[in-house]
Amino acid sequence: LTCFNGWDNESILLAQSWMPRETVIFASDVRINFDKFRNCMTATVISKTIITTNPDTPEANILLNFIRENKETNVLDDEIDSYFKESINLSTIVDVYTVEQLKGRALKNEGKADPSYGILYAYISTLNIDDETTKVVRNRCSSCGYIVNEASNICTTCNKNSLDFKSVFLSFHVLIDLTNHTGTLHSCSLTGSVAEETLGCTVHEFLAMTDEQKTALKWQFLLERSKIYLKFVLSHRARSGLKISVLSCKLADPTEASRNLSGQKHV
Repeated sequence: LTCFNGWDNESILLAQSWMPRETVIFASDVRINFDKFRNCMTATVISKTIITTNPDTPEANILLNFIRENKETNVLDDEIDSYFKESINLSTIVDVYTVEQLKGRALKNEGKADPSYGILYAYISTLNIDDETTKVVRNRCSSCGYIVNEASNICTTCNKNSLDFKSVFLSFHVLIDLTNHTGTLHSCSLTGSVAEETLGCTVHEFLAMTDEQKTALKWQFLLERSKIYLKFVLSHRARSGLKISVLSCKLADPTEASRNLSGQKHV
């Protein structure tokens, strides 16, 4: 469910007070339909609908705290696989795309839950690993992979109905922009062991670096054309409409990259 429709004056005024990722809504007796235009399920207010904003319940508080802690990274369920090194055989991924073609392919798959995979020859245009205001290393639950509140170090997802304490581990979570001559893919997820392999260091080695060393590491990748294996799926919650996870990112062979700039190799 991603959309909420309200047509009477009272519900419209109420909805205007809602803040994205700040407001929890409990709604009862709403009509649920599939909206073909939005390509998602929608809830519509009817005469029997009762809406409670920010209800004072344990479940609502857990949800609100989780969103506040993770709103910068916007972690989605289908990202969890990449934290534990998604078991994809890269040799089976052969389709080569430009940014423009990749966006077009995703639109053709609109309404399909299954992800698509492809190869992109592009350069990393944004890699904020030396910016103190951007957190690129997070605590994650060893059981489910979700980001854990650093103050408590307790996973609210796994420990909600369990007395067994789940351990946490440090993991990269870097959002990068990928650019080629046809456009830019924003906020692509470079996480876990894939990020370690790309950057050539472990999380602990990265944390031991000085700011100057982190900047030097960043410039080894910025504006250098790379061969990037991607998993992508249409997502209305993502900034660009696409949720993209990096499966592998290595500096590209110049000859190979020049042969594939047009991204014409599609199966």
